Amino acid sequence: MVRFWDPTYQCFTFNQEDMTPTIEEYAALLRIDNVQLNKIYVKEPKPMTFKKKLMKLTGMNNTWAEKQIRKKNEVSCVPWFSLQELVQNHQDILKTVDLFALAIYRLIIFPKVLGHIEVAVMDFFKKSLSSCRRKG
Repeated sequence: MVRFWDPTYQCFTFNQEDMTPTIEEYAALLRIDNVQLNKIYVKEPKPMTFKKKLMKLTGMNNTWAEKQIRKKNEVSCVPWFSLQELVQNHQDILKTVDLFALAIYRLIIFPKVLGHIEVAVMDFFKKSLSSCRRKG
């Protein structure tokens, strides 16, 4: 069953057909006896902080991220030169490609953002990157 699970859409995919388990099936799979069928179960996503977004994008640790984050006009941002250094020296080739793509976004889509990358640019980039990976 694990092989058919699509974590992006949180459903099973069989021959181009998407199937999601019912509450009863989840209860049986997880061996939970006290599920209330007339109750709505929702897991609210926790908002990811700028530091965590930066760590996830770059693959760097907490200490590195804390040193890089600056405030510019009350907005969290990262100096471009620190990301440029990672593009040139990162050990993980996939992270290097992601950072290089972010550099292209910065130069083409946001040319007026000088010297830094704001959280809004990273959010926009992350959404675009994840949709491209889903299609690819």
